[in-house]
Amino acid sequence: MRPVAARPLSAPPPGLVLASPSSPWRTVGRMVGLVILLYLIATPVTFIFIGLLDGDFDLQPGPANPWMTLTGALCSLPLVALVLFLRRPKLTHVILAEAANGGQHAHQLPGETVLQTPWPTLLRHHLIRRSPPLDLPRPGPLAALFLGSVGVMVFVLVPLGAVQAVGAQILLFLLLLIPAWLIGFSIPVFIWWAVSSEVLQLQTNRRQGEAMLIAGMLSTFPALVINSLLFPMGVAALGVDNPAMLEALTVTVSAPVGEEICKFVAVLGLSKMIDSSRRGLQVGFTVGLGFAMLENLQYILLSLVAEPTTAAVNYGFTSVLRGIGSIPGHAVWTGLGGYALGCLRARSLQQDASHSGSTATWGLFDAQTGQALATATSAWVVQRDTWTRRVASKLGPAPPQAVVPAVLVGIAGHALWNGSTVVLDVWLSGASVLTQVLGTIGWILFLILLVLQAGRRLFAAALNDAYTAKGYV
Repeated sequence: MRPVAARPLSAPPPGLVLASPSSPWRTVGRMVGLVILLYLIATPVTFIFIGLLDGDFDLQPGPANPWMTLTGALCSLPLVALVLFLRRPKLTHVILAEAANGGQHAHQLPGETVLQTPWPTLLRHHLIRRSPPLDLPRPGPLAALFLGSVGVMVFVLVPLGAVQAVGAQILLFLLLLIPAWLIGFSIPVFIWWAVSSEVLQLQTNRRQGEAMLIAGMLSTFPALVINSLLFPMGVAALGVDNPAMLEALTVTVSAPVGEEICKFVAVLGLSKMIDSSRRGLQVGFTVGLGFAMLENLQYILLSLVAEPTTAAVNYGFTSVLRGIGSIPGHAVWTGLGGYALGCLRARSLQQDASHSGSTATWGLFDAQTGQALATATSAWVVQRDTWTRRVASKLGPAPPQAVVPAVLVGIAGHALWNGSTVVLDVWLSGASVLTQVLGTIGWILFLILLVLQAGRRLFAAALNDAYTAKGYV
């Protein structure tokens, strides 16, 4: 019997789930590779705007330099194409043959493939986007890897300053500095990403999670143009030509305002993912981590190569303090706006307790037997109670649930961090070196405690909102 003509593709049925092996370190590797690519793209993209607005680098509008703009575009295009290739969607052809009276034994599939079944069947087949659940390494092993690696790198970098031969310096750079750089700028971001994922317990596939992190990385591009070009041009137009004053204003005004607005625009670009305050916090927090990851890449690199004689101290100090301070700071400041946007979206969508933002219900399975252990909902209740006891805090005001106040609070927090350190540097400029070091470290630790407490308050509010919405009160 000749098979009938091939059946057309149809939409996959609701709740279709594909199992896939766990690969938490694959996400880490993909994101590290993408952030390096985006860092390489940032410089030529900046030159595109410089060539359009200030071709002679005098901080005055004009003249345009089309050759600079063209060169920046040509240098960035291959890297942009590579990023798009790496982010291309992965598709899976799913074939469902169901026993049915009146069905057929042979089914023509696209191409030269024929499916033969021993009993009458009806055939359906679909193309679905393959994206397994977001699976990250646990925070504990990541933190141990980071602290252990930084400690080892600091120890082996100590004699680097005594090396005078150029060839030996290049060899040591390749053998020591590159691994130190990769670990220092990336692992702290994944620690906080893993912590936030475990706390929020949201059904998220890997493509969604990566999109959040990449959106944060991309938001650094307009922020870089604002901080390095638009704001200095605006300040110069007002008659400020003192380099120290320009730098102070950029750090305390341009960076907090420009960066937080750019990050929140990235959150708005992912608003279709947001259906609750918990999801909004997840998107905002992860976008902030993506921004911090690309920014941290440059800070760690500069700490290693700026002064070889002090590379070990600079690297250890920068890696640890940024890992526990600046990185969660960026995430919390942007998370405030994401949380408020989630509150707004939840009210506008009039969500009920069963709405999860996913077309499938996920569950937990025993890795050895494959048997179901619990549904995602029941597992979430247990996890929520555990994490609420860890993060619940009523110290400090509740996070704003309106978007504009939330973004303004994020800007204020960012400005407090940057501005207070600038003021402290000026205040301690005439003190001894020991006083400067102790004063700076003490103040930064105080700011870190404020950021971590604000983060605890924010996560507790999002968990409480979700717990109340699910009716577990």
